[in-house]
Amino acid sequence: MRRAGAAGPAGIGMIQNAPSTRRRLISLGASLLLLGGGCIRPAEIPDLNTDELALVLSRLVLQPRMTCAELRRSFGVEYLPLVDTPDEIGLRYGEFWVPTDDGELLRVWYLPSKLQRGVVILSGGAAGTLPCFLFHAQLLVDNGWSVVMYEYRGFGESTGAPDITTLPTDLEAVLDWTRAQIGGRPVTLMGISLGSVPSIAVAAARPQAVNGLVLDSPVAMASELSRLDFVLGDRTQEFIDRLPKNLVSERVIARVHQPLLVLAGQEDALTTPATVQDLFNRAGGPRSLVLFPGIDHARAIFVDTGTYAYAVESFLSAIWDQREPLQIEIIADRGP
Repeated sequence: MRRAGAAGPAGIGMIQNAPSTRRRLISLGASLLLLGGGCIRPAEIPDLNTDELALVLSRLVLQPRMTCAELRRSFGVEYLPLVDTPDEIGLRYGEFWVPTDDGELLRVWYLPSKLQRGVVILSGGAAGTLPCFLFHAQLLVDNGWSVVMYEYRGFGESTGAPDITTLPTDLEAVLDWTRAQIGGRPVTLMGISLGSVPSIAVAAARPQAVNGLVLDSPVAMASELSRLDFVLGDRTQEFIDRLPKNLVSERVIARVHQPLLVLAGQEDALTTPATVQDLFNRAGGPRSLVLFPGIDHARAIFVDTGTYAYAVESFLSAIWDQREPLQIEIIADRGP
């Protein structure tokens, strides 16, 4: 059964864990709570391997069951319509099922634009299903860009269990499927919040398949984990080093040499402006940064739609017209 969704935002949350690791995850969670209260020392935190750490992060970060109505309320955009499919807001679309290498099926929507100026693959945030990101998709389609959007495994109607380590492989499966539909041409990747992590990883790994990268409120995994310094103490770097390498965007983005556009709110408490600036500075190719004063995480598209749309349109036009994007830094002007 499909649940109605808002043509809007993205968020964070929970996962079902394998029984064999449940006790260790509960132990870690209890340790973090006790440590935060000063009851135990960092050395007493369970020693997790890379796979177990990934499960912990999946549990903390991914929220596949959050509804679009809940996201709409949390983002303060109750004016967005709750819909099930793109045609309810006037967008043509096709629904497809893309297999992954390990046998899962990902639900994919292809939204063709009449102008067919180029193709953008949209990766959503850590919460919500396809309808939750139709506001982003409509902005692109209305400007002539065809959009491919998909649900990560374990989200919506895609099969499998939510897993933060498979975000890049899910996107790669969708990338290969998309290119097969358009004669092997490269496409542009756009990641919203956590969707920036697979977008950066795949752009770095597949430079011939990706012609540009748009990141809205990008997440830097090592920086986020560093916020647990008060809990992890001198073991923070140890846990960062155990993260799968392609999830650590701060390190991966140096291998991204395609044109890059970053959009971020200056009041973002989740991905701070300093974190975004550091990620931006590490990129290996031509890049542009658009900062939105007074705006929180992933909300610029709703609060200052005009500036957001202009920045994305200018960037995509330059890429698909094979012109070099300007290396500029823009601070959006919202007036006094």
